[in-house]
Formats: sequence, structure tokens, C-alpha cells
Amino acid sequence: MKRLCSLLLFCIAGTVILWGQEISFKYGKITNDELTMKVYQKDTTAEAVVLYDDGYSYYVYTPENGFVLQTEFKQKIKILKPEGVDRANIDIPYYYGEGSDRDYINGLEAVSYNLEDGKVVKTKLEKKYIFDEAFSETTKRIKFSIPNVKAGSVIEFKYTLVSRYVTDVPEWYFQSDIPVMNSKFGINILEYFNFNIRTKGYEHIAVSQKDESGQLRVGAGEMLAVSSKIMTYTATDVPALKDEDNVWCMNEYKSAVVFELRGTQYPYEMYKSYTSTWKDIIEMLEKQNYFSSNNRMSNPFKDETALLINGVTDEQEKISKIYCFIKNKIKWNDVYSFYGGNPRTAAKEGVGNNAQINFVLMSALRDADIKCYPVLISRRSKGRFPLTNPSINKISTFIVAAELKDGKMIYMDGSSNHGGLNILPTDLLVDKGIVYDPKNSGKTVDLTNLTKNQFISRVVATLEKDGKLKGERTSNYINQFAYTYRASIAGKDSVKIVDAIQNNTQTKIESIKIEGRTSNDGMVKETLAFTKDVEASGDYIYLNPMVFTHLDENPFTQSERKLPVEFNFPYMYRLNCIIMIPEGYAIEEVPKGVRVSLLENGGKCTYAVNVSDRTINLGYIFDMTQILYPFTDYEAIKNYFGLVATKNSEMIVLKKI
Repeated sequence: MKRLCSLLLFCIAGTVILWGQEISFKYGKITNDELTMKVYQKDTTAEAVVLYDDGYSYYVYTPENGFVLQTEFKQKIKILKPEGVDRANIDIPYYYGEGSDRDYINGLEAVSYNLEDGKVVKTKLEKKYIFDEAFSETTKRIKFSIPNVKAGSVIEFKYTLVSRYVTDVPEWYFQSDIPVMNSKFGINILEYFNFNIRTKGYEHIAVSQKDESGQLRVGAGEMLAVSSKIMTYTATDVPALKDEDNVWCMNEYKSAVVFELRGTQYPYEMYKSYTSTWKDIIEMLEKQNYFSSNNRMSNPFKDETALLINGVTDEQEKISKIYCFIKNKIKWNDVYSFYGGNPRTAAKEGVGNNAQINFVLMSALRDADIKCYPVLISRRSKGRFPLTNPSINKISTFIVAAELKDGKMIYMDGSSNHGGLNILPTDLLVDKGIVYDPKNSGKTVDLTNLTKNQFISRVVATLEKDGKLKGERTSNYINQFAYTYRASIAGKDSVKIVDAIQNNTQTKIESIKIEGRTSNDGMVKETLAFTKDVEASGDYIYLNPMVFTHLDENPFTQSERKLPVEFNFPYMYRLNCIIMIPEGYAIEEVPKGVRVSLLENGGKCTYAVNVSDRTINLGYIFDMTQILYPFTDYEAIKNYFGLVATKNSEMIVLKKI
């Protein structure tokens, strides 16, 4: 084959003119236009722009090692503003297994270019400033900072990733959080490899294919005829995809090309399918000693947990006691893991990742005759599981599911520092988890709606003649609200907590009492006494009957949106306010009550103000029942939240009589 093991040449050699600027796609060649560029015309707000981004994957075969997959990476970036200097900090992850079972990073180079006194100053990265560090139990990363980078610099770097995992072609992202002028990915696919290839995202990706044929040396003097196809994917002037609120994982929506291996058929061998089901993956994990053995470990706290639940007959109470005990014995080290490492080491040292804690937790639950399973998930921040071709590489961690004798499931995780049964960190509340049960393989669970999450608040206050509102607010934070509240005040003393409330509500807090701050149940109760200045003008007082608003403003202000809308969890927000008004004032204007719904079943909001003698009574309920919406629902969501935010800001008008 003409170029079986060679790099794909750039489809455009030398330079091109883009938007009146000469841009080079050849590594090491810098143009005057690149150095003098002050702004990217298609996005004048950009702090930096990718001038070109190029990748090429191809297979190399040696009789000694078989096939390896090599991927060449090259990138050139223009730094436009001081805020863009961080683009010179590069982080390259790679798989690091045992022995030869690992990836390699070869041929790393990096350089910066600056125009100083009319001359091009080139600064190379020295090897002593390249660092290699462990990132997880199976991943390392190369880290470096390209030197002499400032606003106006052009930086570029290149390297080759060599992997024995020939089935795992890296995903290629054409889109970033800064604009990309030109991005190209090519792959030379030998006839032995059969891929599902799909593109994703909202930007146009051009695709071309070229067929080639040649020979492959498989032994001393032995050659095989082999054919291949070179696929090339290009995108130009790709706009930045910046972080947006209410999106779980931005990478899911970046324009990209994804390769999923269907199967292989090497010379003289039968076809081998790589199309996996979750049943296949569970069977694979059962054969992998480092997962299955941890899942079957014996309880390292056998005597202590037996004493803990002695005389306890209620299953849920047993689970709660054991769960709290294990979390107290082993503190989470802020690391999420899947394989976990050695759980016994964590039990001995009293600290570990969430997988280690979960393995120990399951051993203790099984010792108490509680049936339990790992639930395999991809955390929200890591993106959802593939729809068509399940992959073990997409599993980022697992949580624990305990099954009661009546079939009810209870979910837990070792990272849940501020919650209890069925109360998990938001990153773990995914819409699809896979129950690891070899007898019932492939069962899925939805973790987004495990509990009834409520915020219930009652305000009783008196409006003084001097325009001050004095009263007490009692609030119950229930389930996920309790978790969020505990996390927000963790490590803070009362002064800092009060300061935060005062800054957020423009209210003077006279006293505060918090119950359930450190417990593991689903309830926190907060009671605070407050004083608040009320707007007054002449004979008029303007009073917001909500006192403490739910939505100060509409969070959805874009005219349009390309991405779906994803909320944290379903919830109910309920507020009741009773306000006594002073003598000598009459109520002149009261906000109208409303009852509004979000689409058909998304949620509803009711707002009502009643006046009796000198008492104002406000009732407000915001009920969010659906949390995942396609972008086509954006206009309805925007209008709904806009209406709710407007009601939150409406005033009662009082006039002096």
C-alpha cells in the first residue's frame, strides 16, 4: 500500500487566504498575517482562535507486536487577548496500564512565535518543563506550558499517540470553547477493521473518501495484498461553543466524528464482532479479576457491622446504619473511580475513592443479608452512555443499589458526603444506569427522580411605619435540597453563612438556627430572624409580598438556543408569607394571581395574594416535574420562566391615609 504507515498530507499545502488573512497549514511555518492578527473577524469577542487543528490516525503492523494505532496531532492557536494566555497550558491524557499494555506519547514539540521589533522570535519548549503525572488508576497525562506566550503570540504543538488498543480510535472534536478556523481529521482504515462512523453536533462537517491498495509485510519475505480507505473530515470557521447553563456535559454537543468498531477480520482468522451489549460488558467485567474480585470481597468490618445492626429488623434501617458507618470509617478523597484500586487499603487507611468505599459498603450489606449490586454509570459531566454501541470505556464510576425484599431499590454512593439513602451528588443523578447483575444483565435504571425534593418556607413578618419589615423565616430543605444546602455551608461558620444570606437577599439577619446540618437524612431546617428595608416614596410603600424571592430574573435570555435544556432534578418550591401592615396605610394595588403550566407535563406555578383587614397572605408553589427538554422547547421554557420571574418581582402598593 502506497502510504499504509505514513501520515496523510495536508489537503491544503502551504498557505491559504481566509478573510483577507494568510494562514499557513504547514507545521513550523508562520505568516506575517498570523503574527499581526488583532481580532478574529467572525467573533470579535474571542480571546484566542484555533488557526488549524489537524489529526490523522493510521495502523502500523510489525510481526513482533501486531497492529498498533498511531494518531498524529497538530494544532496552531493565535492568542488575541491576555485572557487567552491560558491556552498555552496543555494537558494530554493517555492510557497507562501494566507492562506493555499502555499508550505512548512520542515526538512531542511545542513552540511560541512573537513579533518583536519587526522580527519573529521563536521560543521552543524545553524537555525539562514537560511533566508526566498519574491522573487515575488507568490514566496518565502529559502537562506542559508553552513558554513566552502573551497577547499576540502564535503557539503550536504536535505529538503522536501510539496505542495498542487498535479498536479505540479517538473521537475528534471540530469545535471548542474558542472559534476554530480550520479543523481536519483523517483516518486510514484497513480492510480488516469495520467501523460504525457517525458525526454529531450542529456544525457542517465535510466528508471525503479515497480508496487505496498495497501490500503488508507480515513476516520474513511474506507479503499480503491489502486495501484501505482514507476518510477525511473537515470543518471551517466553526463558532465557539461556550458553556451554557442547564447543560450537563458540553462535550456531548460539540461537533465531532465518533468511531465505534463493529468487528475485525484479520488474515486467516474468522470475523470477530466488537458490537457490544451491556450483557457482553458485564460478562467481560466478570472475567476481569480486578473488578469481579473487589465486587466479591469479604467485609473488613465484619464484627463492627454485626454489632451495629444487632436487633435491627427493618431492612431500610439496617442499610442506613451500615451506610453511615462505612462513610464514617472511610472518608472520600474527592476522586471518582470505576475499578477502584484495593478497597482493603482504603478500609485500613480510612480514606479512598468512591469505588473503594462502594466495594466495602457492598461487602458489609451482603454480610447483613441485603441484596445489592453495582450500578454502572457515566457521570453527567462525562456525557451519556452511547445509544447504539455500549462501551466499557464510557463507564466513569458506579454507585450501589440495595434491593429490599419487596423489590424496592435504594441507591447510595461513597462520595455522598452530605446525603443519605437515595440522595446523591448531582453529577451522579444520570438518566441511565446499568445494573451489574449477571443474572439480569442489561437492566437500566433512571436516577434523576429518586426522591421528592422540596423547599418549603414560611415567612411571618410585620411591616413597621418606618419602612422596615421584621419577621422570621422557617425553611425546610428536603432531600436533594438538603444535600445542596449542606454542601453550600460545609466548613463555614455562622458568620460566613449569615454574610452569604445577607448578600444574596439584601436582608439583615438578626439570628440563625440550623438543624440537621451534619446528619445524613433528607432534612435540614433553617430558622432565621430578619430585618429588611422596604422601598418607600412619599406617601407610598412598595412591598414585595414574597420577601425572599425564588427567581429574581429569567435565567433564559437568549433569543434562540441550539442546545437542549437540562435541569438538575425535579422539585417543588413552596412559599407562604403572612405580613401585617401598619395602621394608617391602605392597600392600593395587589398583584394578580396566576396559574401557569410549562408545556403539557413539565411543571406548573401558582401565585396568589389575598388581603384581609391588615394582613397580606401570599401563596406560591413552583413545581418542576420534567427536567430534560429538547432545544425545540426553548421558546416555551423562556416564556414560562419569564412570566414566573415577573411575578416574583411584582409589588404590593400601600398608600398612607
